Amino acid sequence: FSNILVAVCLTIVICLSIFNSQGITGIIPLIKPHYDINDSQTAIIQTSSSITHAVALVLVWLFGDMFRRRTMFLTATAIWIVLSLLAVFFGSNSFMTFVILRALAGGASAVFATLVSPILADLFKDRALGIALMFSTFSETVAMFVSMIVSSWIVTSGLSWQSALIVYPLLAIAPLLCILCVDNLHTNEEHSERSLRRSFTGALGILSIKSVLFLTAANAFGNFYYTGYTFWFPTMYLIAWTHIPSLFYGLSFPTINTINTVAMLTGMACGLPIIVPLAQSWRFGTGRFAGRKEYNRAYPIIVSTGSTLSAVMFIASILLLDQSYVACLIVTFFVGFAQVADATLTQQMRLMVVPSNYRASATALNSLIIVLVSTPSAQLVGMLADVFRGDSALPYEQFHAYQLASLCFTSTAVASAICFVFVVYYFPGDCKQAEQNEEDNERTSLLEKHMLHSESVTSLSKIGHALVSKVKSDELTQ
Repeated sequence: FSNILVAVCLTIVICLSIFNSQGITGIIPLIKPHYDINDSQTAIIQTSSSITHAVALVLVWLFGDMFRRRTMFLTATAIWIVLSLLAVFFGSNSFMTFVILRALAGGASAVFATLVSPILADLFKDRALGIALMFSTFSETVAMFVSMIVSSWIVTSGLSWQSALIVYPLLAIAPLLCILCVDNLHTNEEHSERSLRRSFTGALGILSIKSVLFLTAANAFGNFYYTGYTFWFPTMYLIAWTHIPSLFYGLSFPTINTINTVAMLTGMACGLPIIVPLAQSWRFGTGRFAGRKEYNRAYPIIVSTGSTLSAVMFIASILLLDQSYVACLIVTFFVGFAQVADATLTQQMRLMVVPSNYRASATALNSLIIVLVSTPSAQLVGMLADVFRGDSALPYEQFHAYQLASLCFTSTAVASAICFVFVVYYFPGDCKQAEQNEEDNERTSLLEKHMLHSESVTSLSKIGHALVSKVKSDELTQ
């Protein structure tokens, strides 16, 4: 029960941090007149947070496994709460104070967000871990979509922009205290006292695991395309809605956005109870696969299939946007359905091929590369669209330019699917190697404890012999 409680509290904290970080984009119209700043100055908020986010991920990658994950999570969360509140209270009259404090808070949130998956892997194993990661991933996705809706409501409700940034850190205090009160939360205590050099060497050694390399490359390619897709696709929708209103049955643009969000979430909600149990049954030889041997390649095969389907659906959504809105909704549903495998099983696969004492480093490395690779994607798609459009200002030419640019970058989605195919080949061997490393670490830990116990017994024996000799010497002297 305590493990489940901690998992729920971890997810709540992450969702609240997503509300706090993603929700600020919706209240930009209120922040700009408050500080009397232009667009380039407003962009400093996001840029500074991205920089501190990347720096925090580098530090966690190199040195994160030197410390206990529970202690790091509690410390980083407390820092995020304090700095987020200070940014609102002390930054209301100074834009740079607000930016600096919020950027530092963003770095702290990057630390505890990286630690969630490794902590869940410490609490749960095998199927239970898959369910925990599925619950966490789905909750984070829902939080990202809902945060935009909440921010839009705050802008139109007449509330101050500060209210949107204060409530989430305050709500995070309760789950933080709950985790603090759980005494039997055991994470990486055995490996938390490593030297700086050993931690640094181990963090670099993660790059020698082939499955980790291809998983990271697949995630980087996939997020590169998805970031550009989500940035420009609403613009394409708006152009099509403006100039072909009959295609959308007279629906308003906000209604269309809401329907698209619901279609995506519905696809994910339908995929979770189908894909994850299927993968687990195939992996462990139970359920529909009862009587068969365990199959280590089940997870990467399903993820590779889902990634391929996702790439096909992305291409279809771009081509069908100006043809049929109903067809686009169906494709959007299958985009959400196909992304379930990547969103849930990829994390578990990474944790399976990495030794438990380097899970935080592996997770931070993956997040760092994704941030670095996906950051320029929206700008590159926009630049390519400008090339295709040329000097034309016609709406159709503009839509066609975005369409061609997006189709060109679907090659990165295809590259992501290809990387997952390589993972299918290397995954079983890397899993065995990780299990062997775990056994070696356990033997080393037991040996060190035995040697420490032997040294203690020997020391006590020497002290006892010395006391006996002293007593005998005193008796002879007397």
